[in-house]
Amino acid sequence: MLSKKTAFFLLLIISLVSLVRAQDSTSKTKSSYFKASTSYLTNSVYGGRKDSLATPYITPVIGYYNKSGFFVEGSLSYLVATEDSRIDLFTLETGYDFTISDKLSGGIYGSKYFYNNSSTSVRSESKGGLGGSLTYDPGAIIFSGGLDLSFASKTDIFISGSLAHGFYFGDKGNEWSISPTVAVNLGTQNFYQDYIKNRKFKGGRRGRGGDKSGNSTVQTKSSNNFGVLDYELSLPITYDGNKWGTFFTPTYAIPQNPVSFASSTGSGYVTEKLENSFYAEFGVYIKF
Repeated sequence: MLSKKTAFFLLLIISLVSLVRAQDSTSKTKSSYFKASTSYLTNSVYGGRKDSLATPYITPVIGYYNKSGFFVEGSLSYLVATEDSRIDLFTLETGYDFTISDKLSGGIYGSKYFYNNSSTSVRSESKGGLGGSLTYDPGAIIFSGGLDLSFASKTDIFISGSLAHGFYFGDKGNEWSISPTVAVNLGTQNFYQDYIKNRKFKGGRRGRGGDKSGNSTVQTKSSNNFGVLDYELSLPITYDGNKWGTFFTPTYAIPQNPVSFASSTGSGYVTEKLENSFYAEFGVYIKF
């Protein structure tokens, strides 16, 4: 298992590399800009995990992107479930995108989450995160990898990797792309353990999903083990123009390594039944 000290060290390396290449990144970016976007997510799925009922979001985002690579964003996610609609999440994020060479690029970020107390998103016990990623594009196949730390009651470590091939149509500044992608996500599950104990089986969930255990105490095991969370197949379709763009990303997630749990009213540990998920996100944005 990757230790927390090793994870912090790898993030530090990515940060130092990005700072060394700051001047080069600046010279390749024409100007700073603001971007406003809105998107619709059919279901909140993370690492193949999801609530027992769909959690669809409409999410407007406003961000500033400096020509140096620095950016800052703010967003809110509105739950549009039929039985329970509300603002479910506020997010603040800042980071730095950098270019090392024509084929190698990456970024680092830090984020803070503010979930509604009634949220049933599987990430709703997470308070924020730090992360970094690298993308290598030699031509035929695009290789991407990421390392993230997420802060719940305990710190989770996530590692992701993906392979993609891009098909491009049009000219730069007026370009469509289709990128079939295969990805794997690995990590610990403290965030999910907290969700199960504090959200999923919390009494009086206002009917969302019907997973209740009254006032019983829920215990979980194996959440600290590092392993595969899910495999994902996706087909991102994007249009990127000079002033506006749009995207559509359907995803099929195949979860792995279910958590076992037990309540004080039960008769022992039960292993959850994970289900494959198909979900999609559609969005549009403008730059100014």
